[in-house]
Amino acid sequence: VGFNYYFIRNFALNGNYSWNRINLMGSTDPIIPAYNTPEHKFNVGISGSNIQLGKAKGFGFNVTYKWIHGFEFQGSPQFTGFIPSSSMLDAQLNWEVKSIYSTFKLGGSNLISNRNYQAYGGPGIGRMIYGSVLVDLPSDFLFKKTGKKAPALN
Repeated sequence: VGFNYYFIRNFALNGNYSWNRINLMGSTDPIIPAYNTPEHKFNVGISGSNIQLGKAKGFGFNVTYKWIHGFEFQGSPQFTGFIPSSSMLDAQLNWEVKSIYSTFKLGGSNLISNRNYQAYGGPGIGRMIYGSVLVDLPSDFLFKKTGKKAPALN
């Protein structure tokens, strides 16, 4: 189940919830693969796009809180155990500068650095910070100055 609620201009609240439970349909087969999925998990967030700050335009952001219910991870005998519940906070800021065909992004995953585990016996996953620059040139960018037409793409 999920929702997106757009309010004011260019802002949205969003969220989703997943309930996951395997139905063995009466099977007692011991070779059925391990499910290894939390029964409950949800995300809730807020985002904004095309925001103007003073004279500067093209700002955006996204903040998401994630929660995963603890579950029994089943692997080989030495890698079977409980994965604890965990929560994370992700965020991103972006700025689109149309005059140079570029978008600048700065963000982070698991900003509260709450170590979480995806597999029993595996490493704890911590914070990740990233930055990027996306350059998106229009298809006729190279031909504007020469006056020639861009070749047709087939």
